[in-house]
Amino acid sequence: MTVYLILALGLALRLISLNQSLWLDEAILANAVSQFSLPDLITKFMPTDFNPPLFYLLEWFWGRLFGFSEIALRLPSVIFGLVTVYLVYRLGGKLPALLLAVSGLHIYYSQEARMYSLAALAVAGSFYFLKQKRWGLYLLATLAAIYSHYLTVLILPAHRKAPFWTKLVMAMGFLPWLPIFLKQLTAGFEASATAWGELGSLTIKAAALIPVKFLIGRISFEPTWLYGLVVIPGLLVWFWLMYLGRRQAKDYWLWLGVPLVLGLALSLKLSVLSYFRFLFLLPAVYLWLDLGVKKLKKTWLLPVILFLVVFNLSSASIYLFNSQFHREDWRGLADYLSASNLDQSPVLIYPQVAAPLKYYYAGPINQGAADELWLVPYAQPIFDPENSAARNLAAGGYLPVVSQTFGGDLSLIKYRRL
Repeated sequence: MTVYLILALGLALRLISLNQSLWLDEAILANAVSQFSLPDLITKFMPTDFNPPLFYLLEWFWGRLFGFSEIALRLPSVIFGLVTVYLVYRLGGKLPALLLAVSGLHIYYSQEARMYSLAALAVAGSFYFLKQKRWGLYLLATLAAIYSHYLTVLILPAHRKAPFWTKLVMAMGFLPWLPIFLKQLTAGFEASATAWGELGSLTIKAAALIPVKFLIGRISFEPTWLYGLVVIPGLLVWFWLMYLGRRQAKDYWLWLGVPLVLGLALSLKLSVLSYFRFLFLLPAVYLWLDLGVKKLKKTWLLPVILFLVVFNLSSASIYLFNSQFHREDWRGLADYLSASNLDQSPVLIYPQVAAPLKYYYAGPINQGAADELWLVPYAQPIFDPENSAARNLAAGGYLPVVSQTFGGDLSLIKYRRL
């Protein structure tokens, strides 16, 4: 299989189900880049969002050329994902490129209007140009990584072959952003002290999900024993191949291991330990696995390669063709409201998570009062742990009469006052 066929396969997989509804974080980005002027995006929005500006800036310009639809907003991530596959080919050859092209986790985030696909590309480019000793391009790629996702800075200790002066240039390159970063950091520490912060704190489950989700992507199974029956053999094959390739994999285990260890330590203070935030490590996994495959005897070679490719294709297909694993259907919720709420009764939602509803729904949100109300209790355990919204409605004489779910934790409840 040539690299062009691998790229064509990767593109085809990343276009399937691309038109899913935007979920919360994507909608926040969409509203920000479509509604703010460029100066206001930097000075007013970015200090409230704990992310660097590069992906937002790219989407700001991209959206004004191609619009702000779901597909338009996600196409940059598709492109970044494909270029990452190509860079992995240049670093390790066809097999790791093929494995990344059909990786369920990489496909998922190559279809998301968020910065994770860009960060993975920039980190892969950083290692590629480091290996080539092309210091100008290395600096550009590494700065692009840091300006895409803050956790990518954890790769720098793994760049043992980079001259010290390059790190000085990177530090100077980050200085213009430092004032806003410090504001974001203050907000990040405040968020870590809330229930929201618990989502990325250091736990055994959060740490274990990194290899599990790298292997199987964003899908899951019930019952638990079936999930284990699928995951454990896959992880055993991975660890076996990594063991076989360990002597030649020094650059890759530095790429993989150093940011992981530092990320675990950082998660003691900041809520950063979520597997998707470490997507930029996934190319190193496949490059390392390829080294193990090359150590196999001929009798094992084809069965192991087939296992790796079929496993990735199977998990990716389960995600792509089963809407159960797609993003929350805010578009479906808005369509349901538009068809059912003909008298434009108010819709109540926690302001922190209202962005996707505002993106899709033109009716009144958190405004006015009426005998009928609609409640979207999304993220209630985080922002309203005592469920005061439902309790206040009950105290006001409202009773729930209709309930509808739209994937994941997204639901809609209609209340009527007796």
